[in-house]
Amino acid sequence: MRVDEGEAVPRAWQRHALSLWVVVLVVIGLLRATNRFLIDVANGYATPFAPKLIEELTGSLSFGACLPLLFIALRRIPRSLLAHTALFAALSLVQTSLMIAARVVVFGLVGAPGRAPPVTPWRYLMEVPTQLFFYVVIVLGLWLFDRYREGRAREVRTAQLESALSEARLEALRLQLNPHFLFNTLNAVSELMYERPRVADEMLARVGELLRATLAAGGQEHALREEWRLLDLYLDIQRARFGSGLDAVLSTDDSLAAVRVPFLVLQPLVENAIEHGGVGDARFVRIDARRDGDRAVVTVRDGGGGTARPGHGIGMGNVQARLQHLYGAAAGIRLEAAEQGSTVTLWLPAREGGAA
Repeated sequence: MRVDEGEAVPRAWQRHALSLWVVVLVVIGLLRATNRFLIDVANGYATPFAPKLIEELTGSLSFGACLPLLFIALRRIPRSLLAHTALFAALSLVQTSLMIAARVVVFGLVGAPGRAPPVTPWRYLMEVPTQLFFYVVIVLGLWLFDRYREGRAREVRTAQLESALSEARLEALRLQLNPHFLFNTLNAVSELMYERPRVADEMLARVGELLRATLAAGGQEHALREEWRLLDLYLDIQRARFGSGLDAVLSTDDSLAAVRVPFLVLQPLVENAIEHGGVGDARFVRIDARRDGDRAVVTVRDGGGGTARPGHGIGMGNVQARLQHLYGAAAGIRLEAAEQGSTVTLWLPAREGGAA
């Protein structure tokens, strides 16, 4: 069975967690024993180090043995003073009894049974201050950890919701665009159905091809070369409609072929140029793409009156909204009046990705 690399790391930690925990407890006991030994040395009467080490190791290891049960209990008890008092009393009783028993056994094994502490109520009481200090630290640490984890979970949920909302908005804009294009094209087909049925039939074939490509798209972006391909299909539809009256030319920089652009971002701009940028039956459209530093710049120029305005109708407003959602201030669109007609300029980051 194949183990994912992400799962292997937690399992490795689980295998070594007990060993690491024992090492930490031993180090704590060693440090406390060393501290007691040095205090005696500083006070002028050195005492054997070994008994201190046994006492501190049995103390730290017995407390460490109780911690797993303590963590489980803290997750389940109600958050009240009475519950914590009862839990601490049980912890103190169990840990002190375990510590005394361990010292009796260890001192007996090393041939010094007289070093084992007597079992008296005072022995239990003398351990309470230290135990209470560590109990409060553990409770506060666990509370802070839970607050941190809850905060992180809220941040993740908020980020996921914001991402889902942004994606939903983009998808709504995209779904708004496709029917708009389809209805406009079908209206054009209906105009030609009786007068030029062969042309209408050719247009419907191109519409079907373009719709298949549209439905196959799985994301908000694809490569610019795919955008050119879909735009070619759209222009074929319009050429069938206008015949020699449509003069449309695409011009692009081959180095931009893999740059990621929003799906069908150019079609509404070209549609505006064709619908509103003609003089009589003549339609003049030039689409040009070039690189400007770290940006890709696309211009759509028409030869008519340039009546389209940003935010007017679905086309320009849709493009503007999609660019803002996907790229923020790094992308934009501008409409300018030219000497003859108008020019729409679109710019976005020249970032490349996987295959479209």
